[in-house]
Amino acid sequence: MAENSSSKVGKVLAVTAGVTLAVGATYCASCAYIFTKVFKRKKNPSYLEFSNSLITKKENDAWFENADKSIVEIVSYDGLRLSGTLVNNNSDKYVIVFHAYDFFGAQVLDVPKHFYDEGYNCLIVDQRGYGLSEGDYTTLGWKEHYDCIDWIDFIIKQNQNAKIVLHGTSLGATAVLNATGEFLPSNVVCAISDCAFTSIDSLLKYQIKRFLKVPLGALVPGVNILCKSKMNFNLYEANTLRQVKQSSTPTLFLHGELDCFAPFEMVFDLFYACTAEKELCTFQESKHAESFLDHKYFEKVFEFINLHINKNEN
Repeated sequence: MAENSSSKVGKVLAVTAGVTLAVGATYCASCAYIFTKVFKRKKNPSYLEFSNSLITKKENDAWFENADKSIVEIVSYDGLRLSGTLVNNNSDKYVIVFHAYDFFGAQVLDVPKHFYDEGYNCLIVDQRGYGLSEGDYTTLGWKEHYDCIDWIDFIIKQNQNAKIVLHGTSLGATAVLNATGEFLPSNVVCAISDCAFTSIDSLLKYQIKRFLKVPLGALVPGVNILCKSKMNFNLYEANTLRQVKQSSTPTLFLHGELDCFAPFEMVFDLFYACTAEKELCTFQESKHAESFLDHKYFEKVFEFINLHINKNEN
């Protein structure tokens, strides 16, 4: 009788151990999948269907091909060679353009082209892990915000009279907002944030629920373990809400109301947390990173910039 009972206990323990191992393996595999999908970057991506479909693409590509431009490089604080294209317009006004997630610098040229037409020199950045820049991973705007500061310093070394506008979309917007939470030189006039997100863990929880159809926020700690081991990066430290609470850089917050990547509600959290001079503009019919297609977009952008450039000059 005792042997029979021991045998049953052994079977229960074996089943329990098997289930635990299976659950653990599934958890680890899920975390690895999310980590690779979100943070691992492919080098030199081809044009996405979205950018190919833009009616402005032909005109923008012709402008870019014939522009007075040069490839410029810096080395990041952690030793990566970062690349950008500087389009010269013989001006003291500069815009640094930080691209969206899964794009690279020169893929969508509407932003730099509009700034060029307004008399700006344009520094179009390939962020780490994208285009011609080194790096195997993106950190969704965190390490990138230190790169942003390095690009600012690069321009000031070339022109101490530079008046600099920071423009970022999606990943780029989050990098820009994170940078405004640090001490920035007075050369930086203002920042334009288009569809940024509040923090990486909030974005991951939202995306996991959206794509896997289950609220598996418990996966985020496992993903963070991989972030720390692979990238020396703690995603919980990457909190853009905290950064904008420390900002003194005038900031225009833009967001499409149909955004399903960085949820629309995040722009309000960022806007109200920001301690700098600020404005908010949303676009009713725009999806993620597509607000620039609205005819009012650049009108609002330059209205905001010109206000603060005039203040800066006075």
